[in-house]
Amino acid sequence: MDTIIIVGCGSIGQRHAMNAKQIGIENIILCDINLQRLKEFATELGTTYYYSSYADAFRKHPETEAAVISTPSGIHIQPATFFAEKGIPIFIEKPLSNNLDNVDNLMEIIAENDLVTMMGQSYRFHEGFLQLKELLDRDVIGKIFHVNYFGGHYLPDWHPDQDYRKEYAAQKRLGGGVLLTSASHGFDTINWLFGEIDQITGWKTRQSNLEIDVEDSIFCLIKTRKDIIVQYQSDFIQRENKHQMIVFGEKGHISADFVKNEIEIGVMGENLERIYYDFDPNKRYVDELIYFTNIIKKKLTKQELDLSVGKKILEMIKNPNIKFI
Repeated sequence: MDTIIIVGCGSIGQRHAMNAKQIGIENIILCDINLQRLKEFATELGTTYYYSSYADAFRKHPETEAAVISTPSGIHIQPATFFAEKGIPIFIEKPLSNNLDNVDNLMEIIAENDLVTMMGQSYRFHEGFLQLKELLDRDVIGKIFHVNYFGGHYLPDWHPDQDYRKEYAAQKRLGGGVLLTSASHGFDTINWLFGEIDQITGWKTRQSNLEIDVEDSIFCLIKTRKDIIVQYQSDFIQRENKHQMIVFGEKGHISADFVKNEIEIGVMGENLERIYYDFDPNKRYVDELIYFTNIIKKKLTKQELDLSVGKKILEMIKNPNIKFI
């Protein structure tokens, strides 16, 4: 691949652009409405290709081979639809959108043009989750009964050099809140590791004094088609970053701490085992971009991370059984 457009050059868009350069993509075209940030980053990246309008960018670069949509989730669908109509493969950061409006129209255009698409779900490329999946696939604790999956961080510490109140995660209109921001990872990870979610109930609430107009905490009880029960919770209010999963099976348990990069395996009659894995915070993003370029080369319009997966996750997020309290 020689030419790629990055739409939205906030922190994740800049990461994708830098990684595109790292894997050898020569022409990286940047688009963002924040012109000051855009110019500064273009200088850092070493490109003169930057535009406030993705339509202008494409008009001047019709040779574009792929588009990465990394705007706030509330404005994913419009640029995705534009590039789908042009027949350009699309990568969209999770979640697919902040609501289901115009999603079916986008999916119809993708099907008509037989397009390669991909959701950005970086946990599927995360060293810790891959290690955990390998253990589960080997049935080291036998049949899985239930799972506790929980995590959280303090929103003002997420990007400490920015005013958290201006973050997309803090604003309903941009697709913020724990459900869209964090559960879009969590629900996909549960689907991937434990079977597709078929029942979900839960609560979302605002428990803190953070100056946000979205929920800061969610608590869900989930059943998958493999009859595995998952208790899942996430929030924006924990002062100490947490990200852990405990899997209980017929032979014992697996406990993973994705902050400490440690997995504990307890099997009845055997000594407790601990695995420490190497973790590079950028590797999973590089690997998912490589995956995207490979499915474009192979013309894989149907694969395990295409936009139909993103639609299913968005439908779960919008499930009316997750009530505000």
